[in-house]
Amino acid sequence: MKCIYLVVLASAMIISLAWAFNDSFSQTPDSNLASNIFNNQKLIVPKNVKNFLILIPNEAHEPPGLSKELRVINQPYVPQNVVANTGTTLVWFDTDIPHNHQVSVVDKSSNIVFDSGIIKFNTASKPLKLNEGSGTYIFYETTKNPKYPNFVLNGTITVTNQQQSPSDTNSTSANADTLVAYMVPAKELDKRAVEFKNKGFGIDSTYSFKSLRGGGSEAGGDTQEYLLVLASSGKDLNDVISALHKVTSTMPYT
Repeated sequence: MKCIYLVVLASAMIISLAWAFNDSFSQTPDSNLASNIFNNQKLIVPKNVKNFLILIPNEAHEPPGLSKELRVINQPYVPQNVVANTGTTLVWFDTDIPHNHQVSVVDKSSNIVFDSGIIKFNTASKPLKLNEGSGTYIFYETTKNPKYPNFVLNGTITVTNQQQSPSDTNSTSANADTLVAYMVPAKELDKRAVEFKNKGFGIDSTYSFKSLRGGGSEAGGDTQEYLLVLASSGKDLNDVISALHKVTSTMPYT
């Protein structure tokens, strides 16, 4: 077990270093948050946002590079890389039916600083509040698919004290204290938009993409998917999670 643990940490550290290197040469972030998440696998959380929910997407447990793609989206967490201000609270929300997840967060010295606990489908993790100063952390978990024991789901968290963010001019996110990453099939977009609005969410931004695995009921019934960034203001975090739970329980992949 100790050997496996060290291998996982080494893999995660290598990935983190590669991300940090690439980030220094990245393009200016897109003001469309959903587009930025998909195309850069990264989100700079606006400085006014107090809570951000990271999506564990359906089929997140499947590794990339298979002869037949089983994933829906191009990253195991949505977004895979998060930049947030000190004091921001992060939560992971699981829509990967019927798989449980357990996320660990480690610092640069490979010390575990957070364990999410078991996250069951359609539930959220314990909250992680980024109270410490600036720095980069890795979050990861070992494979959920025993066929691919070397696959590590991974991402990064960069804590900073940003002075401005790309969405400062976006009225939806500028007035929000909670943002949520979420995915819906294209044919469900209008229905879900109304549903989210009725539950007190605004839609900050959307981005349309083709499912990596194609259509079929397991992918949500459509080759076209929408990535949404939802915005909420004045709602307790538990109320936000409860609203997501009700929507997710009626999604096509359930």
